[in-house]
Amino acid sequence: MKLPPPGNPDDEHQVARAHKCRELTREVLKWYDEKNEPKVDPESWHYLIARYKTDEFSPIQEVKANSRAGYLEQLKKLEDVLGHTRIRDMTYERIKRIQLAMAQKGRSLDYIHRFFNTLRRVARHGKALAIPAAVDAASILAEVKVKKNPGRQVFPTREQVYAIVHMAEENGYDHFALGIMIQFEFALRAVDVRGQWLRTDENEGGILRNGRRWQDGLTWDMFDPNLTTMTKLISKTKTSLPEPYEFDLTAVPEIRERLLAIRPQNAVGPILLAKRSGGLPYTTSGWNQAWKRMRKLAKVPEEIMMMDIRAGAVTEAKSLGVSEHELRDAAQHLQSQTTNRYSRHRSESANKVVRLRNSG
Repeated sequence: MKLPPPGNPDDEHQVARAHKCRELTREVLKWYDEKNEPKVDPESWHYLIARYKTDEFSPIQEVKANSRAGYLEQLKKLEDVLGHTRIRDMTYERIKRIQLAMAQKGRSLDYIHRFFNTLRRVARHGKALAIPAAVDAASILAEVKVKKNPGRQVFPTREQVYAIVHMAEENGYDHFALGIMIQFEFALRAVDVRGQWLRTDENEGGILRNGRRWQDGLTWDMFDPNLTTMTKLISKTKTSLPEPYEFDLTAVPEIRERLLAIRPQNAVGPILLAKRSGGLPYTTSGWNQAWKRMRKLAKVPEEIMMMDIRAGAVTEAKSLGVSEHELRDAAQHLQSQTTNRYSRHRSESANKVVRLRNSG
């Protein structure tokens, strides 16, 4: 059997490799199904989950690598719970019993919500494949409402963010301090600042460590020679919003000064390097651990999490009278509805309207 040559995801053989992988996976499933013991029942969730993971035109093939990793993790949980059962047995009563059993085991609302969202995705794929039992299951699941935890109402103030920044600097975490400033001032996601390590083929280029490649973070080539602008394609929305953002660094001279202070003579590669990594970028867990340590030293409440930085940026901007559309663009969102989930101080907004209505 002739296989496509190895390479990287952007070369001309990537489509052929992906097609061959899916073809081989289908052959394995077929072989497994045809064995006397055990059999993969084509009417089972195990079979449909496998199709969702491997079909060439499955929706999972269209998502980013980090999203796909999360999907696969959820699919494994789905397989453990439902894989052996038949699709046609997924009645409304059975769904509610599964939901109740999860709650009794102490599963969080968000855990249960993610589980059923994954089940819906798989059922919809089966519906697209015109599998009758999946058509019925998708129809039933569409009517099931699964609660999720209410949106967080916690956010850091500017003073709290900069208390953490200054504490990081005092403890020698200059790169981390700079990254937090960039996250807050430009309302960026952590992944677009520190980057992330995703599983990869070791034959691919880039910065590799333990079978993972670093990507999506800030690199020196995103800045002009005078460090007056930062051009960044937002990773999460690069398909729906393919135009990169150009951020004005002169509006935040403190960030520019710190960049100038750490810029090496031959400025290439990642900007923010972990303190004890041998010159490698931060991992997700390393970044979060640094936040927790500096937060504790700065005596900022534990309820303020890394994920709340963007909420703090959006809330501050809203309190200064920034318009809805400006907020949407500043937060790099496609819809204002998404931005609203990051905005806090709703009571203050409501009271402002009351004051305006009664001002004469």
